Amino acid sequence: MKEPNDNGAASHFSEDPAPPCVFVYGPSATGKTAVIRDLFNEYDTSGGHYAYINSVECFTPRLLFERTLNAWAGHVPSADNRFSNYARCDNLVDFVNSVRDLLVTSGKQHEAHYMVIDQAERLRDRGPMLLTSLLRLSELTGGANISVILISNVVWDKFRPRHGGAADPLSIFFPYYTKQQILLVLAKDCPLDEPQGFFLTFVDAVYEVFHRNCVDLNELRHLVAMLYPKFVQPVFEKQATRNEFARLFKLCQPYFAAASERLYLREISTSEWQKYSAVASAKNNPEDVATSIYHMAENSDGMDLPHYTKFLLISAYLASYNPSRLDVQYFARGKDPTQKRKRKGGGASAAAAEDALGGRDRQQLLGPRSFAIERMLAIFYSVIAEPVDSAVDVQTQIASLITLRLLTKTSAGDRLDGIKCKCNVSLEAIRAISRSVRFEIDRFLYNFT
Repeated sequence: MKEPNDNGAASHFSEDPAPPCVFVYGPSATGKTAVIRDLFNEYDTSGGHYAYINSVECFTPRLLFERTLNAWAGHVPSADNRFSNYARCDNLVDFVNSVRDLLVTSGKQHEAHYMVIDQAERLRDRGPMLLTSLLRLSELTGGANISVILISNVVWDKFRPRHGGAADPLSIFFPYYTKQQILLVLAKDCPLDEPQGFFLTFVDAVYEVFHRNCVDLNELRHLVAMLYPKFVQPVFEKQATRNEFARLFKLCQPYFAAASERLYLREISTSEWQKYSAVASAKNNPEDVATSIYHMAENSDGMDLPHYTKFLLISAYLASYNPSRLDVQYFARGKDPTQKRKRKGGGASAAAAEDALGGRDRQQLLGPRSFAIERMLAIFYSVIAEPVDSAVDVQTQIASLITLRLLTKTSAGDRLDGIKCKCNVSLEAIRAISRSVRFEIDRFLYNFT
């Protein structure tokens, strides 16, 4: 792992007076939060000179202000004080006055106090003046020795307040871990009953397979945890020994391929991976192993969505891939969607041949097209068998699909009428969802094979 002084952070925080603001940034899972907290735990054993704030937990300015004052004052809400805070801070003015009173009363106005804000990019959504005020907190409190440390995954150019009003902070960049650092961290995940050398050889193989597409430490740890039981399984089944690494790797190749296609891309959950991969074994035919792993999600019930939401997603897929001119043929009540209209003229055979070969305008190859919400709702009320319960808020479920990125909004954001979307779901996924609600979607798809 990174040492606390790898990026020169310790030298910056030991300055007197402390810098008004420090911006710590870099990709996720690069040790930013761990290094900063370890530094303060080492140099500030009392814990009264720094406050660690997570912007996810403190989702309002008031929570941020009051949590900071509690840490600097050493105040812990408990039953004895009726879980009250050190001071009530409804706005920035109350916070600045409370900080002045706290530091002057305790005689610590010249001692360095640090305010560490993790996931600080969320501050951009909490008012235009909050971030600027925090950057100038030392100045607003009458020159108190206060330093605000912002930890984020985004660069400062996307963080800088548009209206200005504050100088740029001191920046500390945390790059991705090197291969040796990753192996050093993953070595700590070695099971107690497994040889560490054998485990590290496997970890090195996982890194070589996935590092071109994945350098995130958390993702690599997840892949190692899921793949290692299958890698070592042939050893316990007497199909290979630990010295036959090449044979073990060959037996595990289907799992590596399936992990890159499903596990890493989150097309299947961890519990589903463990459930379906447990069926396969090195004792079976390798082709059977590959088949069972590659299609492990085929028998699942589709996405965990409410009943009507699944039909809305099916309707969106049909609206994205079917021509609107065929809606009456496919979705009108009493019509048979498999019935073909009679063609007139001599061009019928040529058109049929083009359709059979998958013509140049085949929507399956072109990708999803935009559709109006009204058209999707018309298809929805046509394909669903039973009447929709009046208590179901269809508009809310559509908004949820957009939030989940299953639908992509293509119309302007400020447009209230004529909203257009397109479906962002693969054919395999929509077939799995259709099976879960017993809907034969293939009967309603135009020009699909």
